[in-house]
Amino acid sequence: MAPAAVPLSKLVGLLIKTLAKPVSKQVKKQFLKKPITRKSLIWIGQTSHAITTRMTIWSSGYKVRSIAKIDEEIALSQGADILSETFLFGVSGGLVVYEYNRSSAKTEKKEAARLQAIRDDAERLQRKLDSVDKRLVALEEYAKANRRSILGIGIGANGEYHEPDGVVPINDEEVENDNAKLNKDSGNINKKESPPAQESPNKSHRSWRWMWPF
Repeated sequence: MAPAAVPLSKLVGLLIKTLAKPVSKQVKKQFLKKPITRKSLIWIGQTSHAITTRMTIWSSGYKVRSIAKIDEEIALSQGADILSETFLFGVSGGLVVYEYNRSSAKTEKKEAARLQAIRDDAERLQRKLDSVDKRLVALEEYAKANRRSILGIGIGANGEYHEPDGVVPINDEEVENDNAKLNKDSGNINKKESPPAQESPNKSHRSWRWMWPF
């Protein structure tokens, strides 16, 4: 049994996840170099420290009065780490959303194909039912036209059975038999007719000998 092929999208997603880590480190370095982005990272670090400290104090059952700010270098480091983690989270989240949409599209396509197959089967069955109705009507007309012959009152038939137009084979085997018959007929047409066998002159001579003994 041949091994299943690995989808290309999964390989691309794995490659993006692998490259996201060094890219996030490079983004972190670039943000640490510029003064404007450094201030932003310090603010992010201070805000993160304040939120986590408040949650820790509230979970312990105490009230929060004031929270002292941490050193700017520590806040800068925490802000850079948050930026890096946010970048990785965004890449991973984007890949998850892409895979979800791709899987949903594939599922919808399969469902549409299944519904189309059901509709095709329903139409085929409806055509067969219509053909049965037409044949029943034709048989009824044939029976009415030949009622004397059927009842044994008269001799011979008064009407002929006419195949209705627009009917389809009821049984699927009829279609296969018709196709096989058509193939056979076409093969017979292509065959060359063999020449008739010639009678031997000795045969006619022997028959005359039986008729005339002298």
